[in-house]
Amino acid sequence: MMFIKALNMWDNVTQKAVISGQIKLQTGQWVMCGNGHLSRFVCVRNKVIWLAHWQGSGKATQKRFNSLLQASKGKKENV
Repeated sequence: MMFIKALNMWDNVTQKAVISGQIKLQTGQWVMCGNGHLSRFVCVRNKVIWLAHWQGSGKATQKRFNSLLQASKGKKENV
């Protein structure tokens, strides 16, 4: 699957399409949530879209993404 241009996740139509599976996003896909830094798509679970938002630095954001990815797979996070 190819990555696509960052979608605006604040758009209700886009949100509904992602939740329903009409738009399929790859884990790690960059998305927009307002103006500013991009967020990363993790998954959709129970009709909730999981995204890792900007955490103040690229390293911190990557750590948050990894944490959410592990949680989405039901694994405990190593602290």
